Amino acid sequence: MRLNCQMSHQLSRRLARGNALPLVLGVLLVLSILVTAMLRLPGPLRRTVALVANETQEMYLAESAVIAKLDGFPDGYFAELPTIESRVLGPWTEWRTSVLTNRECVRQFDGGVQKFQFLLGNEFGRYSTSEWARCAITLEQNLKERILQSEGLKLLSGNRRFFKLDSTLMGRGSSVAMNVSAGDLTLDLGGAGAFGKNGDRVSVRSFMANVEGDVKIHGNVHFDTLRIYATGNVLLQGLVSADFVEIFGLAGVRVSGDVSLVGLLLSKQNVEISDHAKMKFPSVALAVGYRGNRLALLEKSVFEGAALAPSGVVDRDSSAVLLDSAKALLPFCMESRPVVFARRRL
Repeated sequence: MRLNCQMSHQLSRRLARGNALPLVLGVLLVLSILVTAMLRLPGPLRRTVALVANETQEMYLAESAVIAKLDGFPDGYFAELPTIESRVLGPWTEWRTSVLTNRECVRQFDGGVQKFQFLLGNEFGRYSTSEWARCAITLEQNLKERILQSEGLKLLSGNRRFFKLDSTLMGRGSSVAMNVSAGDLTLDLGGAGAFGKNGDRVSVRSFMANVEGDVKIHGNVHFDTLRIYATGNVLLQGLVSADFVEIFGLAGVRVSGDVSLVGLLLSKQNVEISDHAKMKFPSVALAVGYRGNRLALLEKSVFEGAALAPSGVVDRDSSAVLLDSAKALLPFCMESRPVVFARRRL
């Protein structure tokens, strides 16, 4: 009896060993394939690791330079850090820094120099109406000077209406800059029928206009950059979008319909955003005057940024959405601590 039990145990052990052997051999085969594959990838893998390490180091140096400047250290205080170039970009401050690359066997950028862009707003503070008025004047003057000093400025007069921006108006690439005296300006760009072919969307890299009258822009058009200075009203409606805008309308600014913008809306009277229009982050809308000025968000409009009427009223109905970022997005001309809200590699 005992002999039979011992024989059955030995037989079961042999069967278990026989079942485990294919599993072990399979695991060894998979490991050998993985090791062989890894041995074939040392060159590309090393280059990828070196690229990531260098890009991380470049961003670290650029960010360190920005932090040092925010903390009040002058350029050159830390010898290993790059210097920072500063300029006004609409309501924001732009800082740019260049970092020398040190890359072996990896791709180069701009002849061995990497550029980084940082955008800064200002922390929230309590300001009087007069301080807001001074800030609005600074924003207004900067915008007008930027337009009037632009390269290839076209001088026009009287009422002007454009269904297309042809080669006679184009400067470099698809950029247009014009000064319209004693007249209104209307842009009917894109859309159907007389406004375009089969509803095609029109793309314009840069459009700038200084107008002694009203400005109307509608149709189906996308602007990379749109700058308008008008002594009258400014109206944008339809399928108009822009990556960055600076718009001043002395008598008022109105944005309505399926308009999508990012940037600055400024008026010494009224600013109205309505009918599903959207101002995306980061944006500033400022209706500044000494009495009677109004900023309105109506009819399912969306505003992401700082919407202010310092000496007037902010009128928002229940369907409008205001995502207020005023605590870190006030314009550069308000005296307060700067805050970085965006960065990118150029």
